[in-house]
Amino acid sequence: MKSSKEKIISLLGPTGIGKSSLAIKLKNKYPIEIVSVDSVMIYRDMNIGTDKPSDEILSSIKHHLINIRNPNENYNVGQFYKDIRIIIKSIHDNNKIPLLVGGSMMYFNSLFNGLSLLPEKNIIERKFIDNLFKKYSCNQLHFCLKDIDRLSYESIDKNDMQRIQRALEVYICTGKPITSFFNDKTKLSSEYDLLTFKLISQDRSLIHDKISIRTKSMFKNNLIDEVAQLIEKYSLTKENQSMRSIGYRQVIDHLHDNTSLQDLENKCVYATRQLAKRQITWLKRFDVSIAIDIADNDSGNIDKAIDNHLHFQ
Repeated sequence: MKSSKEKIISLLGPTGIGKSSLAIKLKNKYPIEIVSVDSVMIYRDMNIGTDKPSDEILSSIKHHLINIRNPNENYNVGQFYKDIRIIIKSIHDNNKIPLLVGGSMMYFNSLFNGLSLLPEKNIIERKFIDNLFKKYSCNQLHFCLKDIDRLSYESIDKNDMQRIQRALEVYICTGKPITSFFNDKTKLSSEYDLLTFKLISQDRSLIHDKISIRTKSMFKNNLIDEVAQLIEKYSLTKENQSMRSIGYRQVIDHLHDNTSLQDLENKCVYATRQLAKRQITWLKRFDVSIAIDIADNDSGNIDKAIDNHLHFQ
């Protein structure tokens, strides 16, 4: 029986496996709009290290949630969750189907398993709490949670200042423990008909080879110059959220430590492989999905697999 819910297609996979190029092929064939699920492509001017689609492609094919923040700004999963739900509705209103594409698995997890919608940060209350931390120790303020939010008191480490601050802030702003918001989650599957494809490879060496090729291409395309220009233009340091991303973080260290280019490339390859490993672990949790092994399928066969499931003509 055909679902009465509107459809959302998702295309997931580890870094460098070919998601972006496949999405463009699908866009040229199906009535879809591409929505990026990538926590680094959101940043303007960060192009080489993210393997972002070219300006020519972005000008001709709309990609939602790309180039929406400057590199000196922050962005988190809560903001993503709110933004993407607005975009999904807008795409459906245009009689198109959203194609969510990317490898930021925490973002995908917020959609598949729901996200606790906590109150927005309150600047006034945060200043008050900051003053408390100047007067009292982290351990003392952690102990305060024992009476107002027992679950947070038991789950938050007494030295985890950031989480203690947030727990106190939510309680002061709402009069409710932060943990009371955790069960109020809405999964996309309760509202939409989800069809999720995950690109995988049982041959891990194939992913490693793609990562090595991509890393070499990044440096050939002057990633180091891009990072240096970003630092100057936006007054960035390695503490900025954007500069903690793989590739950018290693280049910043290289600029300060003057390590060899080969060592820099090796560090980037290693860090990217570790990222791919974590992404693959996440993918195993998303069991309600259709796995497509890139070793067994060329792009044409992948198109056919998607076509069969979507019943596009």
